[in-house]
Amino acid sequence: MHFPAAFTGSADVFFGDHRGWSFSAEKPGKTDVSWPKRLRPFLNGWSDVRVVTAEGKTLFANRVVFTDDDSPVTMRDQHGLPLIVDKWGLLQRPFDTRPEGLLGLLADESLRIIDVLENVCGVRAWISFGTLLGAARQGKGIGHDSDVDLCYLSEKATPAQMQRELWEIARALRAAGMRLQMRTGSFLTVQLDTPDGAGAGIDVYTTFFFDGNFYETATVRTPVARDELLPLKPMEFEGRTLPAPADHAKILEISYGPNWRVPDPSFRHQPGPEVEQRFDGWFGKFWRQRREWQAFNREGASRRPGPSAFAQDVAARLAPGTRVLDIGTGAGDDALHFAGSGFQTVAFDYALPARRAWPEVAGLSRVTLNFYDLRDVMSRGALVSRHEGEQAVYARQLLEALAPVGRDQFWALAAMALRRGGTIHLESQAWSRPSIGRRGEELGGRVWPTGPEDARRAAQAIGGVVRSEDGTAEAERTIEARSVLPPATWRMTIDIPARGGHPA
Repeated sequence: MHFPAAFTGSADVFFGDHRGWSFSAEKPGKTDVSWPKRLRPFLNGWSDVRVVTAEGKTLFANRVVFTDDDSPVTMRDQHGLPLIVDKWGLLQRPFDTRPEGLLGLLADESLRIIDVLENVCGVRAWISFGTLLGAARQGKGIGHDSDVDLCYLSEKATPAQMQRELWEIARALRAAGMRLQMRTGSFLTVQLDTPDGAGAGIDVYTTFFFDGNFYETATVRTPVARDELLPLKPMEFEGRTLPAPADHAKILEISYGPNWRVPDPSFRHQPGPEVEQRFDGWFGKFWRQRREWQAFNREGASRRPGPSAFAQDVAARLAPGTRVLDIGTGAGDDALHFAGSGFQTVAFDYALPARRAWPEVAGLSRVTLNFYDLRDVMSRGALVSRHEGEQAVYARQLLEALAPVGRDQFWALAAMALRRGGTIHLESQAWSRPSIGRRGEELGGRVWPTGPEDARRAAQAIGGVVRSEDGTAEAERTIEARSVLPPATWRMTIDIPARGGHPA
């Protein structure tokens, strides 16, 4: 979108009567605003587009033809529910498009969670962020919100103790029959099935007092008096009574500013680096780029293009009876090929597509693996190392998709898995830094400038010997390039000798 003069403020973009996207521009403003990458796949055909400011002023209203398709732009998911691109650039299903009664269901589940936190785990919990905002404004959920937020107060003395406490909370919630996902060492999401089939989440955040400040997970570090938070007081939300901070206006002003009473779908609380860096160092991030890779893998699973040439080549060279560890399986086509070729196969990924997207194949198992969580890597590595038969590690387009700490964990897992010896089969893409910047506008998670030389050093560090390689010289030239180039594909086969001893 092009503005004749620099635009500052917030605006909604409507496609017909559907609000599909909200955005904001800080001073000094923007004259050009790009369509977010998750919106672009929906921009097929035509639409009567309106751009409306938060104050209600219409900046643009006209029919826009995006492609030659003779059909209106439609933003709906596989369940037929309307979608929006939210302030973070993510696809969401806002409450105002979901069936009546959903927020009541979430409020009831929130009460169950709070009961477990208080009566089993011994911590005080309350509604927070967007949920508290909706309760304070109108006693119910905000229409453009898409989940429920809860916080609890940790009285532990150190971040390590707080992480341990959160894992204990997770175990208590699971024991109560809840399904959840750990996001960081201070944040988890309880996942619910819903009548419309789309599911919903309730986020649970750690908060604490330290160094004269009040901390809310990854967003807030500011002086708050303890009596502004406690004792908790009752507040109406969706016809239920849930606990809220003692001075909810003070807590909301911290996150949303003094104008928190005025609705703004595009508002983004953007904490300074001093807040984010503290939380990253203390609690880590277990879900780095997960949403991006989930969308990428889901799209791949919907197309099912079949196995890669590399998977077919590796399968032809594997000894009968080898178990294949397909690490970073993505949509799973290569894993399906290995299993269909008679190899016992374990498909690992950070963002596995839904099980219903996988055909049933004998000998294939799926395992979630998070290279940004050392506990997960070590426990998975210990389990796969106990296999007494021959194993091969297979990783295609994985190394460049991992941040440096994730790549280190990959090599640690490979060393554990191949303790009795085996092979590592790699196929990766080398990207120049300018190309990575360009790719940032496409579907999928971030990629990193890593190549065969990094792999050689890492393989040598775990005792590996490079048996064969292909395309590596071109890959190294691509990484060093200062221009936008197509990624260069390279391959490497590494032998890992057996080491003494056996896993316990």
